[in-house]
Amino acid sequence: MKSSRISRSVTLLLVATGFAVMFASTAVKGVYQVYFVQLATHFGQGRAQFAWSGALFMLATGLMSPVVGALSDRIGPLRTSAVGALVAGLAYASAAWWNQSLVWFSLAFGIAGAFGLAAMTFVPMGVLVDRLFEARRKGLAYAIVTNGTAIGFIVLSPFWIWLQPQAAWTTVFGAVGMVFALPVAATLWLLSRWEPPAPAVAVAQAHASAWTIVRRDPVFYVLAAGFFGCGATMAFIDVHLLAHWQDRGVPRLEMGYALSALGVLELASGIASGALALRFDKHRLLAAFYAMRCAAMLLLLVPQAGVLPFAVLFGSSYLGTVILTSMFCFERYGSQVKGRVFGLLFLVHQVGAFLSVQLGARSFESTGAYVHTIVALGLVTAFAAICSWLGLRRGVSEPPAAHAGAGAQA
Repeated sequence: MKSSRISRSVTLLLVATGFAVMFASTAVKGVYQVYFVQLATHFGQGRAQFAWSGALFMLATGLMSPVVGALSDRIGPLRTSAVGALVAGLAYASAAWWNQSLVWFSLAFGIAGAFGLAAMTFVPMGVLVDRLFEARRKGLAYAIVTNGTAIGFIVLSPFWIWLQPQAAWTTVFGAVGMVFALPVAATLWLLSRWEPPAPAVAVAQAHASAWTIVRRDPVFYVLAAGFFGCGATMAFIDVHLLAHWQDRGVPRLEMGYALSALGVLELASGIASGALALRFDKHRLLAAFYAMRCAAMLLLLVPQAGVLPFAVLFGSSYLGTVILTSMFCFERYGSQVKGRVFGLLFLVHQVGAFLSVQLGARSFESTGAYVHTIVALGLVTAFAAICSWLGLRRGVSEPPAAHAGAGAQA
């Protein structure tokens, strides 16, 4: 354990809380994903035009990530998540209430919802794990916490698909919003009293600029290049995958099974990546996960392969890229700047997501299919695999000079 002041039972409670937050957060994107075509029809838009709301969401999530990282360092990760749940809940409820304005929907979902998601997911949960566990255990602990998203896919994605013909999007958005704004936000705020404080060194260096630390560090750019591909492929899955399968006539039940399989493999890969990182070179593991992601995207171009092989490969790579990138960040930059540096990486992640959503929409509008986008994503993830293999082989554990200097001043 990292601090003797935190009992084992409290640690387990906080880890379970982080897991539950990640589980619940999947609803923010999952509902939009399933109702995407219906939403576009409701607002009288084509997919390319309406996809701007999803693209805005992806970009805003990235822009909010450094803010969320700094907020987590200042007020604590669980209080940050509580604020995020409240904001996301109000955004969803208001979008359901004022449901005739596309501008309002885009602002509520694309900006407020994006802040809520950023505040409930990877960056604050990484800060929480960083405060709870010693260096060797962080990877596995973070894998357990972030696997809440995998369970969310397994349980909630088929549920949203089943619910979509039964309930209007306004009803579902309103219900999800109320759950986030009331019980989830209140519970997180109450539990935040037990989370450990920031290490003293983090407080002493709170004024340090994360960009100053990483701007001349080549490892940061390698991690960012890979994370760009990670975000781009995840965004395609979040926004366009179901539409791609629907266009190909994939049965609804088969889509549900595929998403559940993706979630199961996501769960397994999250645990496996944390455990394997204790035994093998992390740069090789990260490269392997990106290579699997590339192969999965290319399988989407082969209808004869069905949807299950794609789900198996993509799910097996899903959390590995996030967890291993986080571990590189843990080891290289330390707890004093981890939240802010990880926030910068997620900004790059979400820029990739933004561009992927737009490219997919434009590709569909111009050609009636997503082939060009899928090929581009295959190339991006292949590049990410090469960068990870070659660019992270040596010197990763040695902190950049700016960071070392900051540490010397503490």
